Amino acid sequence: MSDANGRLISADSHVMEPVDLWEKTLLAEFGDDTPRVLDGHLGKEGKFFNTGGQIMEYGGSDRDSQKIGMQEAGWDPVVRVAFQEKAEVAAEVLNATFMLLIMRHPNYACLRACARVFNDWLAEFISHNPKRLLGIGMIPMDDVDWAIEELERCAKNGFRGVNIQLYSPPGSPPYRKPAYDPFWARAAEMDIPIQLHIITGRVPDPIHFHTPEEQQLSPQTQIAMFYEVTGVLVNEFIFGKILDRHPKLRVVCSEFELSWIPNFMWRLDHMQEAMAHRLVLPKLDMKASDYMRQRIWHGVIDDLYATETIEYLGADRVLWGSDFPHIRSIGLEARGHVAKAFEPFSAEDQSRLTGGNAAEVFNIN
Repeated sequence: MSDANGRLISADSHVMEPVDLWEKTLLAEFGDDTPRVLDGHLGKEGKFFNTGGQIMEYGGSDRDSQKIGMQEAGWDPVVRVAFQEKAEVAAEVLNATFMLLIMRHPNYACLRACARVFNDWLAEFISHNPKRLLGIGMIPMDDVDWAIEELERCAKNGFRGVNIQLYSPPGSPPYRKPAYDPFWARAAEMDIPIQLHIITGRVPDPIHFHTPEEQQLSPQTQIAMFYEVTGVLVNEFIFGKILDRHPKLRVVCSEFELSWIPNFMWRLDHMQEAMAHRLVLPKLDMKASDYMRQRIWHGVIDDLYATETIEYLGADRVLWGSDFPHIRSIGLEARGHVAKAFEPFSAEDQSRLTGGNAAEVFNIN
């Protein structure tokens, strides 16, 4: 199964950047604020990584890479392309791993420097095979002028899109404010998709909780993290009228899955119609739920209710991703997985879901 050009494309995969990437380049300038390796945490020995926002445990027993059996595919582009060839995957849209967590760093100068270091490293990674390795840059949004410069630099490096923080950084205006319009306008002008990726918001990743007090909150935090995108979509991009002001802006929701979408769309219309007399809402250019069907793309990996949601939402809005090489990832079995997942759909829709939509959104020739 593949797109019309015979390609299976993952619209959401990951690199595994080296853990010493920022320590080697930024420690002298930012000291203890630098994301770096720790030899212990809270009295426990082992290998930990300080993202600046959370402390995450990692090492040789890492479940993510051991499950796949191809650890080096995360950081060695030669191994990555060999994996793709074996899995019959034509290309992957490559997101960060550690840098996603670093996006919650409270030192914004350090965060911008970290993003630049990551973007430089990713540019070198994808240069090995730009047709198969499709980079997604990382852009913190506390300084809009800097963000525009980095957006342009990402485009020059051949990146296919950029991740921003899910919400504007604490202390910054919300995304709906005019201060960000030059960034949205430049992204639309260059046809660079803006991604909202899980873990880049304000909800911490409960996988990296350590204390009993934190771990008791793991269930509610896990649920909150997967629904965090709803607030920014409704308040900023839809009713904040970002999408109305910038009709060519492409927005991708990555790794939030699909099954929340029908209820969310119903609530959008309920606010716009039934609650219009009680809520102070701006007048939109379209029916509220149509922004989800016409202006925003949505990623799916293994959602149990994907079929029903795709039928409701439309097959042209959905991007399949493998999440390789993370915990939930789909590896060498990718073709068998998508054949089973999208079997209910027409051949035309299958082609869209397995590569055609990704080719359109990320300008893959």
